[in-house]
Amino acid sequence: MIAGMLGYGLAAIAFAGLALLALASWRGRIEGGLLLLAVLLSAAWAGVSAWDVSTPGGLRFSPTLELLRDAAWLTFLGRVTPAGQGNLGALRRLLAFAPAMVVLVFGLPTTLGADAVQASPAVLRAMVYGGLISAIAAFVFLEQIYRGLRTDHRRAVRPLVIGIGGIFAYDLFLYSHAMLFQLLEPNLWAARGFVNLLAVPLLLLAARRNPSWSVDVFVSRHVTFYGTSLLGIGVYFLFMAVVGYWLKVLGREWGPVLQAVFFFGAGGLLAWTLFSPAARGRLKVFIAKHFYANKYDYREQWLGLTGSLSAPDADPDLSRRGLRALAELLEAEAGVLWQRRGAKSGDGLERTAVLGEVDDVPSVLSEDDAVVDFMKSRQWIVNVGEAVREPQSHPGLDLPDWVEAMDSRSLLVPLTAGETLWAVAALIRPRRVGKLNYEDIDLLRVAGTQVAAVLAQGEADRLLAESRQFEACNRFAASSRHKSDPEFVDDLVATVENSVQRMQRLLEQLKRGQGADVTERVDVARALAEIAAHHRDRKPAPEVQAVHPGLRLKVSRDRFLAVVGHLVTNAQDATQADGYVRIGASVKNGGLKVWVEDNGAGMDEEFVRTRLFRPFDSTKGTQGMGIGAYQARQFVEALGGEASVTSEIGSGTRFELTFPGARVELADGGAGQQPEPALEEHGRQAAGG
Repeated sequence: MIAGMLGYGLAAIAFAGLALLALASWRGRIEGGLLLLAVLLSAAWAGVSAWDVSTPGGLRFSPTLELLRDAAWLTFLGRVTPAGQGNLGALRRLLAFAPAMVVLVFGLPTTLGADAVQASPAVLRAMVYGGLISAIAAFVFLEQIYRGLRTDHRRAVRPLVIGIGGIFAYDLFLYSHAMLFQLLEPNLWAARGFVNLLAVPLLLLAARRNPSWSVDVFVSRHVTFYGTSLLGIGVYFLFMAVVGYWLKVLGREWGPVLQAVFFFGAGGLLAWTLFSPAARGRLKVFIAKHFYANKYDYREQWLGLTGSLSAPDADPDLSRRGLRALAELLEAEAGVLWQRRGAKSGDGLERTAVLGEVDDVPSVLSEDDAVVDFMKSRQWIVNVGEAVREPQSHPGLDLPDWVEAMDSRSLLVPLTAGETLWAVAALIRPRRVGKLNYEDIDLLRVAGTQVAAVLAQGEADRLLAESRQFEACNRFAASSRHKSDPEFVDDLVATVENSVQRMQRLLEQLKRGQGADVTERVDVARALAEIAAHHRDRKPAPEVQAVHPGLRLKVSRDRFLAVVGHLVTNAQDATQADGYVRIGASVKNGGLKVWVEDNGAGMDEEFVRTRLFRPFDSTKGTQGMGIGAYQARQFVEALGGEASVTSEIGSGTRFELTFPGARVELADGGAGQQPEPALEEHGRQAAGG
């Protein structure tokens, strides 16, 4: 009796609360009005049933309200079906409401006419038959509703199908049992209130997911959180009671012991769940996802991002275009993008785009940078302020100094293409993000993947274009035209074929990105002198700075001459005739630095970072192929060294190739050894100080 009162009483309170929310949110549509009527009658029926259970006679008033409740739910379900919407004709629309009329016509005269203190057999029969008809009709309607929707729309009505289906499934079981045994089982009747109570959250979720019913339910997030928590705790206690009773019955003399152990373990599990931040966080995310409107209109955001990336008048540089699209998405005041250099792993990520005013950030993020390593392993979005204040919120991330120096309102976003971390974007002071939540994270992950795909495709297109240009250049270099005069052709063909062979070897090496096939001990002083002599037909003639005569470099002589010669040609192209072009070499810490400098036009930082090392990207129009700097960097990096450039508009350029000590030999034959102080000083003087 007490269990029945409690179950029906809680169900009445829950349905009444849902009715108040629905009434406050109703916008006048028929579906919303029918849902409101069904919920109100359910609340009244549950409240009266709780009263009836507590009285000796029982079932005095609830049968009539139960029939009204069933008819209201059948009317609502009939209206929501395709037939009830009028999609299948007027006759089928009328038939959609027939089950509700049958229940009322069949049962109400009997229940309303009964005036006995205790329910008569006729009233019980009306309840049983009315309940069975209602349950069967409800299942038919729910099947029509669910099957009539497209697959992507079924999610919205699934809570309704489960909630109402659960209520009427229990009624079908209860009244089938009553018909079979000619009585209503008291325990089954008492448990019915709890079944209806558990259906209320599902009905609330269904109303929230279907705004077309014009029941725009809103509940405070705190109220929903604590209400859901209390409901979950109640269900958990009910489960504990059932299992405890089962252990007592089956355990016999061990029953009390098993009960005590079970209740202690279950209580500890419940306490751990209640006080676990992770569990509470998951519950909040579940409530926010299922009971509240999305923070973002994802369709609108997706279309906006796609438009920013594909607009015909957008920035031609894909890095800046992708960064600007991300910044506009969250209304960030500034941003930085580091992008992987080519498809090779190990090169790190190079800063390729900057928007707005940004504090000093590294130009290159190495592969072992803490942020790069963290994003490759976890693909998390880093909330800089939270990571600084609460390091445990980003486990495994050891913040580098440059991140700690950033604005605390910054976000670091991984841009992944497949399994590859293609780029990292820093969004500075995004105005649309306060405390980073799951919706911000979902939006940034999807947007980051889209931008990464665009960047990866752009890089693939660039590499394909370069390959085709190499192929075209190779074919051009291999062709020679013969004149009809043999005496004129003999010497010309021999010279051209020799040049063609050297160019073919050079282009094949560039395409493979490999070092030279033949390694020699190149006399650096003699090689630089040869290069200077070869370029003295143009002004300004190159000047060779003092180079130690015993210095040897273990490389391909042809490639070394070609690479440094290209740099000298570029310097001459950029310098007035009255300027200077100087070449030289210096030794320090066992390595060799070969340099070419001029006082010509110079280059800005943007050009050096984004265009200088791209093949076939020349500022000299038809006068150059644009492979000099690219060839130099490919050559020295294949040997384990590096290329660097220092340049300033109007002040000239200094290009340095640094070769590792293993490639260097001094006069006494020692490979890569520390030079004598006099030699090191000599190298500094040769380099101009």
